[in-house]
Amino acid sequence: MERSIIPQSDAIALYNVYRDYIKQENTLMNVRMTWFLTTQAFLFSSYALLNQKRISAGNFELVRSWQEFIGGITDFKLKFSIVILMLICFFGIFTARRSYISVRAASLAIMALRSKWNAEFARRGPFISLPAITGGGDDKAMEEGWASAAFLPKAAMVIWILIAIMHGFLLRP
Repeated sequence: MERSIIPQSDAIALYNVYRDYIKQENTLMNVRMTWFLTTQAFLFSSYALLNQKRISAGNFELVRSWQEFIGGITDFKLKFSIVILMLICFFGIFTARRSYISVRAASLAIMALRSKWNAEFARRGPFISLPAITGGGDDKAMEEGWASAAFLPKAAMVIWILIAIMHGFLLRP
């Protein structure tokens, strides 16, 4: 099978189309991460405000025994503040999960474009004047760029789960 080599000007035009699409996905990822961080900051602030008296008094006492833990579960009194706190935790987990999924979608789109570009690039021949389509040609740079966007929502989910467990079961009312 004969390789078709496209003119340099056509290769540059095609390269620009791919780069524009990648810029769009990067912009989407940036907007999604900004909304994620803004939402999480609001939720953590709400959590702190709900617990302002406890924080200022240093009144975060853990249950001391299994009997107290079991008694707390069986005598569970549904307080409005605990319901609000659990809703904040649930919303924190939900938004972190959705943010991770949406940022991952943008990352997958970028990786698909990169793979497609590399397949087209390899098939049609090298163009020395065109840099790699992502990561400056360095796979590690692309991976490390994605690492924070992947880690932060996961870390937020874990923190919200821990807060829900602590307030739902382990802290004295």
